[in-house]
Amino acid sequence: MSDARTMTVCLPTTVVTHQIPTAVSALLAAHGITDAGLAGHFRTKTRRLPARLLRCDVTNLLQPVHGAAAGGPVRLLDLHAMREDWAERYWNRWHLWQQIVAGSPEPRPWWHFYDRHAADPDKYSWDAARHAFASQPRVARMLTYNAHPGRVTELPTGHLEAFDAGAHAYRAYGWLQAVPADGMLTVDGRILQPLSARYADQLDYLRPANAHLDALADADVLVAVAIK
Repeated sequence: MSDARTMTVCLPTTVVTHQIPTAVSALLAAHGITDAGLAGHFRTKTRRLPARLLRCDVTNLLQPVHGAAAGGPVRLLDLHAMREDWAERYWNRWHLWQQIVAGSPEPRPWWHFYDRHAADPDKYSWDAARHAFASQPRVARMLTYNAHPGRVTELPTGHLEAFDAGAHAYRAYGWLQAVPADGMLTVDGRILQPLSARYADQLDYLRPANAHLDALADADVLVAVAIK
């Protein structure tokens, strides 16, 4: 599994208790995952609500911190706005990236160099792999842009394959990434995570994760947690 930082936990309304963080920790522990507490991740359709209007711990989950809530019932989370916001950000990022790398030769993604290192670390060191990857003109331009304190946004070098897929595909990639985060625990207790950071593996995760989200009932609860 990948080194996920935030996981979306899906809870059916029938198991929502007065101790949601404790329940979530127990569910993740059953899969050998240790959480580090709630994480601000979701946009809500409402402002702070009085406790009498909500069940159990959901009130606390819905209180946004710096504009992001840790979760709540699906009906009170603005998943559509999250997806559209990420799609727009990715669309704008792609056009910036296109300006930065224009005219540079298509590079090899990081995994090409990593796989070579993993196959024979004695002959091809980690430092050699990193240097070879970063020395590619397109990657070098991205790293140079990322180093500038006045940059508009980060241009992730791990997104090379997604960038190369084109503006519309990259926009869709942002839409798909917005809600699931880095991993998901489904209502029926399955762990969904990408096998690696490779574009194909990310898509293999994001497709079923978003399908699961869209199948949830309005009363089901989403909770975002940081995991170790």
